[in-house]
Amino acid sequence: MTLPREARRRAPVRFERRSQMPWAMRLIVPVLAIVGGLGVGAVILLIGNHSVSGAYQAMWQASFGSSSGFDQTLVQAIPLVLTGLAVTVALRLHIWNIGGEGQMALGAIAAAFVAFHLQHASGPLLLLLMFAAGAAGAAAWALIAAIPRALVGLNEIITTLFLNYIGLLLLSGLINGPWKDPTVVGFAYSKPLPNQASLPTLGSSGVSIGLYISLGIALVIWWLLDRTRYGFSLRIVGGNVRAAEYLRLGVRRRIVLVLMLSGALAGLAGVIEATTQSGRLQEGLTNNYGYVGILVAFLARRQVIPTVIVALLFAGLLNGGDALQATGIPSSIAQIVQAIIIIFVLAGEAGGSYRLVRRGRPREPALAPVAGGSQ
Repeated sequence: MTLPREARRRAPVRFERRSQMPWAMRLIVPVLAIVGGLGVGAVILLIGNHSVSGAYQAMWQASFGSSSGFDQTLVQAIPLVLTGLAVTVALRLHIWNIGGEGQMALGAIAAAFVAFHLQHASGPLLLLLMFAAGAAGAAAWALIAAIPRALVGLNEIITTLFLNYIGLLLLSGLINGPWKDPTVVGFAYSKPLPNQASLPTLGSSGVSIGLYISLGIALVIWWLLDRTRYGFSLRIVGGNVRAAEYLRLGVRRRIVLVLMLSGALAGLAGVIEATTQSGRLQEGLTNNYGYVGILVAFLARRQVIPTVIVALLFAGLLNGGDALQATGIPSSIAQIVQAIIIIFVLAGEAGGSYRLVRRGRPREPALAPVAGGSQ
């Protein structure tokens, strides 16, 4: 009997998604991806007539190979931890919060508003009020996307993305308008924040106590998502909405609350940036941390503790890429090398989630027995 044409054309192997990646593969795949990215990056550097060993040595020294470089890596990791956690929290409900940039901006704006109007408050009280205002302001900003998502199912990717532009433009309008520092010419800076509105640093390292704040928040989020009944209910809602509705878990309410919590986390990153960098609001305050946080959460597989680790590694990569320019390598080549490494890591993560499975040979259908049996 001749097999159907579709059966003959089927490939001998197929891709099958893994239910869970083995621990050994979780370690090996990223390492191989980084090595592959460095190898292709080396080719790019050679094409540009640049020293590969000198470039990679500069990247290592500026990220993890020296105390000053590691301190700067920690500085960049602080906002990435919070923006990564913001995306991770939302992903527990399979919701994509792309609005980290705008939420960071609103967090910084709300904190600066408090600082400008309560300049005579004591340092600890002022900082506490600034952090509370920053979290509340960013949560309210996320609420603009949360309500239509919960009520009519409007795609939160579109709304949070558009809110980024509005939030950044609002920040730009304030530092170029009513909050502009009249003593600064040629740069867009706001008036300086009060002296007591700056986060203390850890010794002479230049790393602020924002590091402890971000790690403490990560522990709280880990406990909330992985050790409480509420976190378990979020997994149910994210896994099966119909089952959650049958159990009367309040799907719409959880969507709103989770997106507000996600926005608040990104807003706290904006407050830390405003109180540690230059002590004022400025253009580029968000520094694309909101977008990089999406990559961090994706590579961490929506897990809280891995988010902290991936944020640290990403901060080292970003800091090392900036150091390439100090060696005379053009910024375009430095960004290409960074992008290649990131692409390899993302491809390795995506590829490791699948495996090749050999297709079994299709069986020929059995012939129908002859009525009455054989004679």
